[in-house]
Amino acid sequence: MEQQNAAGAPAKRPAFLTVLCILSFVAQGFAIIGYIGVIALMGAASVVVDAADDALGAMNDSLGGTMSMENEMSEAISAAGPSMGMTWAYIVIGFVCVLVSLFAVIKMWKLQKIGFFLYTGASVVSMIMGVVYSGFSVVAVVVPVAFIVMYGLNLKAMK
Repeated sequence: MEQQNAAGAPAKRPAFLTVLCILSFVAQGFAIIGYIGVIALMGAASVVVDAADDALGAMNDSLGGTMSMENEMSEAISAAGPSMGMTWAYIVIGFVCVLVSLFAVIKMWKLQKIGFFLYTGASVVSMIMGVVYSGFSVVAVVVPVAFIVMYGLNLKAMK
């Protein structure tokens, strides 16, 4: 449903809000493409790791089971970075945040104030996940906060 002003005419979206929404649409589009690529790569990496683990197990069995290569390989993989479960959780939560952000931007494009609150929530969750998973990054915090502030400046145009 299109928003209307007091005179009954359709409400006009401020140019600044239009620009912010377009920038957000582009960013969310790239993020969705990126997450789809990461999901595909993680699936392929899982297959490779499982195949290597199986091959090491078979080699260990053929040598009489005296080697601990399988255990050493598992330890090396787990020491190299976060667990596979943590990585998948980050990917799923990040992808959901991107989808919620896209939905929120669509709401703000339609001049609905609820979009601002959804966008803020998704951005905060995304920032927290980024800090938990990969540590603090100035850019990963400053850019979302800047967009939240800029969208906040347009709240008076939303109903």
